[in-house]
Amino acid sequence: MKVVSWNMRKKRGNWDYLLNALDPDFALLQETSPFSKEISTNQIFETVVKKNLRNSIFVKSENFEPLEMPKDLSKGLICARIAHPGVDPIFAVSIYGDLSFSPFHSVFMGLITLIVTTLRDQYSAEHILLSGDFNMDRRMDDNPTKSRFSRKGERLQNTFFDSVLNLGFYDCLRKYDSDYVQTYRHNRGDYPWQIDHMFATDVLYEKLSSIKVTDNPEIHTLSDHNPISAEFDIER
Repeated sequence: MKVVSWNMRKKRGNWDYLLNALDPDFALLQETSPFSKEISTNQIFETVVKKNLRNSIFVKSENFEPLEMPKDLSKGLICARIAHPGVDPIFAVSIYGDLSFSPFHSVFMGLITLIVTTLRDQYSAEHILLSGDFNMDRRMDDNPTKSRFSRKGERLQNTFFDSVLNLGFYDCLRKYDSDYVQTYRHNRGDYPWQIDHMFATDVLYEKLSSIKVTDNPEIHTLSDHNPISAEFDIER
């Protein structure tokens, strides 16, 4: 089972790259443009976060159920229950870290906690995948660039990610690479930010057989984010 997470930066041509080059079983997508005619409306669930910024979940098999969450949950988080042979239902949450949240870290973490708790209490969810553009990197606490992300002594980014782990999730990108992997290229600097992430509950994490971040010249023409592609050892 292949899962892709990608901020597509609203370019229409990115759908072709997603479908043909990345070819996921399902994908958690942020800043999506209107989808390609190749895609059936039964394959996609999306919502508008703000203005024309969409948050979307694409499923190749069409065998999924969009889940309506309480209105208190921001449109920056959307969820679908996905049926896949060989495993109990997977609850996939596409994450978009909307920087208009205020205060950002506490509101964002509260929303993630609410959606995970709702999935577990109302849907008996066991296999949960959180992935997307979090707009955060643990290293922001150390202010490694000219931008000031944290006050001296504050560890808000690390506290946020530790809170996700404390909910029972594992960091998929750390399973096979102990170092940070660049997922974002800022137009005013060359610091190798990793602001896109993928977290999974224990069984899914154990079945994660490979994960990579695609970074090539073609991607650079499509988006300022690099897609994450994860393979889970689950039989069809």
